[in-house]
Amino acid sequence: MSFRRGGGIGARAAAAGLVASGCALAGALALLEQGCAEEAPKPSAEEPIVIGVSLGLTKDLASFTAPLRDAVRAAEGELNAGGGLLGRQVRFDVEDDRSDEDTYVKSVAQRFADRGVAAVIGPVSSGQVKLTADIFAAERIIQISPAATSVELTGIQPAADRFFFRTTPADDFQGAAVILFATKTPRGIGEGASPDAGEGATCNRLAIVYIDNPYGTSMAKVVSENFPRRGPAGQRSIAAQQKIPLEAKASYEDVVPGIIASEPECLALISYEKAAAQFIRDFKSNPGYAELEQKGFFFIGTDGVFTQGFLDLSLQDPSNEASASTAVGVYGTNPDTQPGTTEYNAFKTIYGTYFPLGAAADAPAFAANTFDAAILIAFAVQKAGSATDRTAIRDALKEVSRPGGRPVAPSEIGDGLAELRNGGDIDYKGASGNVDFDDSGNVRGGFIVWQAVREQPTGPVVYKTVARFATEELVEQVQ
Repeated sequence: MSFRRGGGIGARAAAAGLVASGCALAGALALLEQGCAEEAPKPSAEEPIVIGVSLGLTKDLASFTAPLRDAVRAAEGELNAGGGLLGRQVRFDVEDDRSDEDTYVKSVAQRFADRGVAAVIGPVSSGQVKLTADIFAAERIIQISPAATSVELTGIQPAADRFFFRTTPADDFQGAAVILFATKTPRGIGEGASPDAGEGATCNRLAIVYIDNPYGTSMAKVVSENFPRRGPAGQRSIAAQQKIPLEAKASYEDVVPGIIASEPECLALISYEKAAAQFIRDFKSNPGYAELEQKGFFFIGTDGVFTQGFLDLSLQDPSNEASASTAVGVYGTNPDTQPGTTEYNAFKTIYGTYFPLGAAADAPAFAANTFDAAILIAFAVQKAGSATDRTAIRDALKEVSRPGGRPVAPSEIGDGLAELRNGGDIDYKGASGNVDFDDSGNVRGGFIVWQAVREQPTGPVVYKTVARFATEELVEQVQ
């Protein structure tokens, strides 16, 4: 992490008494040091520039969103350590939208709009974005979601006058990842993959279970329309397709038998953690599951299932991490939010400075996407030279995220701010990958395949990345 022009380790380390001056830290944190030059300008005592953040910190998405809040705080610290925006501090105002897809999320959005915030990060779910996008567009306030993936959002606003953006690929890419994995199967990917997996090892009969909201319906549509086309004519088919309510049910025993009777070879589960954990528990406890399992049946979850909450809810005894778990063996897909690039590793160091990670741990899923959203908004405000001219901020957002300017990595936030203060151009290189927005406010990116495993007999269930799919591979699946 750079100390040049104030790229230092940020507010958390300073508060801990680690920093006396910009270069005094060089010996103690040599791995973070990339040179010491002039100090960043100190933000004035004027009112801070406020950026709204809408996250569901309670209810269904709580375990997923807490790290995203932390990523915002890390970005806030880095930006203020780099001199703030327009000579003022930046403050990210985080509000709990309660993961609500009915009314409360709209009231949070309206409060931000009424207060005239410079921009908004969130909400995280596609259904929540659909409820709030018009509120922000009416006030011409940039809205960036780090995790809303529905294909429907691509056309939610016209390309020529768009204020909604996202730092994660849309579900046409995730649907493609589900299809690509299903047609390779566990035996055809990752470490220890069978060298002769071939067509004989693929899933030819796919069942789809999806929640009733824009996230579930749009991805189910991508998968159901494209899966049968992958392979020889008539070889692959949708065995069953079942919609389930958004709110998790106490039991899915009413729908499981019909799905099992359709004799699927794999099942795509497009859901959130609570519904997914209960559905899999009921599915595996059905007498017909044993026969499917013997034939090689497997689950394919999606990003809504890739949470610590899903692992916790799947334990037989939630107080004992070594107890039996119905999550073990479940596979799934997720945007490659931990891509292992130089930029991602720099972000992981930053995140760990503010919120310590375990040994060799990655930053939580979508934390990098959220950090990128925060930094892009800040750079856009500085580039626009205004926190109130929303059209100028929107236009500047496209400029700071596309090639042509000085490349700026997450470790160079202070340098990027200094370049913009001096009238220069930058190209922010995202921690989460390519953040070059297209005309529809979308980015492209690769996906991982994960598996829930217990690596030690008495250890916890964890997620293990077993394969990665590049952007180019995914495009081929939905053409």
